[in-house]
Amino acid sequence: MKRNIYISYIHSDSMNFKFKIMDKFKGRKYKFSDEEFDLTSNNEEYLLKLEKKISHMDVTVVLISRNILNSKLIPLELGYSLNNTASNSTKGIIGVVIPDKGNDYSFIMKKGPKGIWGVDKSKLPKLLSSNIHNEVVVENKNDINYDSFISIYRWEDFIKEFDNCVNIAYKKANEFLEDYKITK
Repeated sequence: MKRNIYISYIHSDSMNFKFKIMDKFKGRKYKFSDEEFDLTSNNEEYLLKLEKKISHMDVTVVLISRNILNSKLIPLELGYSLNNTASNSTKGIIGVVIPDKGNDYSFIMKKGPKGIWGVDKSKLPKLLSSNIHNEVVVENKNDINYDSFISIYRWEDFIKEFDNCVNIAYKKANEFLEDYKITK
């Protein structure tokens, strides 16, 4: 089944990657934040619209770029995805690391001893990092798809396994939520 996807990203860093997802995987409903919104104005009407937008989606895809900690909007979008009062549900969430030039992920990821890519959680927003490696009972230690409520993928791995990644995130939120200690 094709899931509806909310794309959370820093516009100046990841706009091209948002379009690549939308062009390559057609037939879904995509929504994303308004790049013109100024968070300093604390516009309650906009925040309610943002929460409602996310409430109609199945999965949130967070595009992780080098400057993710500079974003004030991504933590809000993560919060609404984890604790959506408009739909009374938690959405599936996926983190996708966008490479620097030369297909370089070293700014935030490194390959571990078993060949599994790991992310430096200190370089992520708190809501994202808190929901990585958060199984209640550790059963999937080396399974990137299930060891965390929010799985983090390299861009090319995500694109190769797009439907699988999206469907697993949806299942974790709708069938296996109790298996994770969710930080909201």
